[in-house]
Amino acid sequence: MAITPRLALMFSIVLLDIISFSLFIPVLPYYALSLGASPTEAGILTGIYALCQFFGAPIIGRLSDFAGRKPLLLLDFAVNTCAFFLLAHASALWMLFLARCLAGCVAATLPLTQAYMSDITPPEQRSNALGLLGAAFGLGFTIGPFAGGMLSKHGYALPALVAAAVCAANFMITALLLPESQSRSAPYHDNASAVLPSFCDMTLWKRLITSPRSALLLLFWAAFSVAFAMFQQNIALVNKLQLQLSSRETGYVFAWIGILVFIMQGGVLRLLTKAYSDEALVRMTAPILVVSLLGWAFTSSWYILACILVPLCFSASTLITVVNSLLSKSVPIHDVGATMGIAGAIDNSTRFITAFAGGALIERVGTFAPGVCAALVMSIALILLPKKHTA
Repeated sequence: MAITPRLALMFSIVLLDIISFSLFIPVLPYYALSLGASPTEAGILTGIYALCQFFGAPIIGRLSDFAGRKPLLLLDFAVNTCAFFLLAHASALWMLFLARCLAGCVAATLPLTQAYMSDITPPEQRSNALGLLGAAFGLGFTIGPFAGGMLSKHGYALPALVAAAVCAANFMITALLLPESQSRSAPYHDNASAVLPSFCDMTLWKRLITSPRSALLLLFWAAFSVAFAMFQQNIALVNKLQLQLSSRETGYVFAWIGILVFIMQGGVLRLLTKAYSDEALVRMTAPILVVSLLGWAFTSSWYILACILVPLCFSASTLITVVNSLLSKSVPIHDVGATMGIAGAIDNSTRFITAFAGGALIERVGTFAPGVCAALVMSIALILLPKKHTA
């Protein structure tokens, strides 16, 4: 698949969005503690963003089916600019919560850009197009946490101000350069029911649930999201308690994850999608993720962790791309944005839940427990795979 100017622009937009988002990941807990938060409150602050995304992403996704992708992307970047500016000037804990809630309610860049890619690419090129977004995610997640950690040496406000500036730049790039991907004659543009949030649209839910393919794909996505979120939300705590890594060393781990995802999405996945179907890739990589998660559960040193992260990131990044590709191809074009919003809401809800469940498992069972639990859930997910492609 040739990299067209629009695809390159979408790569840049996602890259900037992930950099701005991940800049504050290593900083937020320390910022909260400096304003008097307890560890529990700091954990809630981390999860509240995902909780707001759970409600916001389906609404934004459905609105994009009606109003177009570009206006909703602009809303996302404008509100996030204001939210990061508020973070930079926070003088009380409630201001941090307000800023994260505001940002989470409109944070739907990935579902919107996935829908945009679905609008402009034919089905046979869908996985490659979505893989390009995954490469932008990996590169952004490499740059963002590293830069945030470095900037935090000069105070917690500076990373927030830089993130606000990146969001503002993304707003300008989108406003000036990005063309709308949808025709004004699209099926739902003249239908008032199109503005219903996708999780409130019973007609949409009926279509998704009564289609064996989309129903099984959503169930598989939900199980995968739980398993991978258990890893994402708890790796820092496991690093500290099981491997005794410092916060800077954990930052290096996040950078390594970003590099692996970038290599996978930017190169390896493009080759794999030429050789194998989406369904075949899911069946090949899901068992690898199960084994990798078990390996993570019982990792005893940082260098073993670095090795285990290779197959783990390979399998997880492949599944994220190809399952979203399969979902986008399992519904009519006028439902793609809403369906991506639902998938995003499922993912966000699992990150909110596993942030608390993982901590409880670590405290009451042991540091190995999140990995074992994630591997078990992923094993169950294998049962939910559609047997073959059906129209």
